Amino acid sequence: MKRVDRLLALVCELRAAAPEPLTADDLAARLRVSGRTVRRDLEMLVHGGLPVRLERGRGYVLPPAPEPPPMSEAASLMGPVHDTLAEAVRTRRAVRFAYTDRSGTRSFRDVEAHGLVVAPYAEYLVGWCRMREGPRMFRLDRIGAAYLSGRAAEMRDLDELLAALRVPVPRPPSDPVPRGPAGAARARAWTLDRLQYVRTRLREATAEAAAGGEGAAALRGVLGHLAEWSRWQLAAVRAAATGEAPVYAGRRPGFPAGFEGELAYDARERMIQDAMALRSLGELARDLQEVLDAAGHWCAGSDDAVWERVLPEPSPSGRAGPARPLADLIGGWRGPLSHIEWHLDRLGDEPPSVPAVLEDGEEEVWLTDRCPLQT
Repeated sequence: MKRVDRLLALVCELRAAAPEPLTADDLAARLRVSGRTVRRDLEMLVHGGLPVRLERGRGYVLPPAPEPPPMSEAASLMGPVHDTLAEAVRTRRAVRFAYTDRSGTRSFRDVEAHGLVVAPYAEYLVGWCRMREGPRMFRLDRIGAAYLSGRAAEMRDLDELLAALRVPVPRPPSDPVPRGPAGAARARAWTLDRLQYVRTRLREATAEAAAGGEGAAALRGVLGHLAEWSRWQLAAVRAAATGEAPVYAGRRPGFPAGFEGELAYDARERMIQDAMALRSLGELARDLQEVLDAAGHWCAGSDDAVWERVLPEPSPSGRAGPARPLADLIGGWRGPLSHIEWHLDRLGDEPPSVPAVLEDGEEEVWLTDRCPLQT
C-alpha cells in the first residue's frame, strides 16, 4: 500500500471508531502493517496538525471536529452567498434569496436547503421551493443575496429530491469553446442523465395538467411544438453523427406538401400546430416521450467514437452552426433537451394582455413563437 493511501486508511479507521480509541496493534492489524509503521505514521499526522490523542492504556483517539458557531441572520446577509447556503444545508434551515432566472426576471424565493451540487458547468442549491411547492435547483451565480430565515427545513420525499439532482444545462458561454464532457463514457452517461431528467419533468407536467391543474391548454400547444422540433433535432444530430439519412422517431403526423422544404419558422410552426390539433394531451405527451426514448436507446448503444468527435450543429435554416461534441448537441444550449426545458420553465408565465401580431398578420402562438430555435 502506498504511504498516502495508508495515511488515508489510518484516518478512516480512527474516524470510524471515534469516540472510542484504537491501539497501535489494532490499527496495525487492520492496515496489515507493523505497529512501528502505525506509530511513525501517527507521529507524522500529529505534526501535520491532525488532533490525534493518545490515551494511556487505551490507545489513539481522534476527537470529532468542533461544530462551527451558528451563523446569525445578520451575518447571513453580510457574508458570501455560498457560505450562507452552506450553513442552511448544514443546519437544515430554510433560506430566502433573490434569484434571477435565464430570462433576466428577478424573484424572491423561500427554499428549504437540502444540498449543494457541483455540476459540469456550475454549482447548484438543491431544495424545496415553497413558492413552487416542489423540488428545484438554483444556480449559485444567479443568487444575488441570501438570508437565513430561521425556519427549519421539513422532511421531504427522497425520490423527488433525487430527481431534482439531475443536472440542467446553463446558458451558453460567451466564447465558442465546446462544452460537452470529456471522454466517451462520461459524455454518454451525462447525456443519458439529462434525458432521464427531462423525461421526468415531462411526466410530472403532463400528470399535473391531466389532473386538472392550471396550464393544460398551454401545455398542449407546447407539447405539439416540442414533439416535432425534438424529433427533427434529434434525427438531424443522429444523421450528422452516423452519416446516414435522418430517422424520425415517435408518431410523426402527416404534413402538407412543402413542409420538408425551405420554410420560414412561423409558417412551419403553424403547420405543426395544425397537424397536432386533433391529438389529445396524452397522445402528444406519448409522442414526445417516444422520441426521447428512441434517443436514449441510440445514445446507449452508439459507438464511443461519435462521443469523442465534434459535429456540426443542425439549424432549421439549413446553415450548420459551429461544431460541438455530441453530448453538447443533445444536452447543451439550443439542443433538444434544453429546448424542452426552456418551454417547460415558461409554462407558468403570464401570456401578454395583447397578443403580438406577426409580419403576415397572424397572431403569435403563445410560448412557441418566442422559441429560441427561431433565432
